[in-house]
Amino acid sequence: MKKRLTNNQRWILIILSITLAFYLYFSGAINRFVESLGQFQIIGVLISGALFGYAFTAAPATASLISFTATINPLIVSFIGATGTMIGDLVIFHFFKKGLPKEVRMIIKKSKLEKLKKSKFKWIIPGIAGFIIASPLPDEAGIALLGVSHFDSNSFMLLAFVLNFIGLLIITTTAWLI
Repeated sequence: MKKRLTNNQRWILIILSITLAFYLYFSGAINRFVESLGQFQIIGVLISGALFGYAFTAAPATASLISFTATINPLIVSFIGATGTMIGDLVIFHFFKKGLPKEVRMIIKKSKLEKLKKSKFKWIIPGIAGFIIASPLPDEAGIALLGVSHFDSNSFMLLAFVLNFIGLLIITTTAWLI
C-alpha cells in the first residue's frame, strides 16, 4: 500500500523548498551554478522553466530563472523558461486528461464544479485556471481545472505557453530592474 503525504507534510515540504530557494539565492550558490553553465545556460533556463510549474520546485526554479537574468535578457529567459514550463505542464495535463486522482474527483464533487461546467458560467473555469497558470503559484491546480473542462492538447499548449511567458516576463523583468 502506497503511503501518501498528509496536507501538513506537503506544506512543510513547500516551506522547506521556499527556504532552500532563499538560502541558495542569497548565499550565491545559484549564481555560481548559473555562471558554471557557461555556454549551456539556455539549457539551464529550459530545465528551470520545466521545474517552475511544480509546487515543490517552483521556488528554487524561480530563484534560478531570476539569476539567469544577470547574463541573459529577461525576454529570452521568459521565452525559453515558458517553453520549459509548457513542457512540464503538458506532462501534468495528460496525467489529468487520462484520469483524475481520487482526491481531485472528491474536490470537484464537493466544490460543485460539475454543475459549473454545465452552466452558462462555464467560461469561469478556464479563466481561473489561466490566472493560476500565469501567477507564480504552482500550475497543478490550474492544469487540473483545464483537464476537467475538456481542453484539447493544442489549445492547452498555446494557453500554457502564453500565460507562463507573461508570468515569467513580469517576474524576470522586475528582478532585472531591481
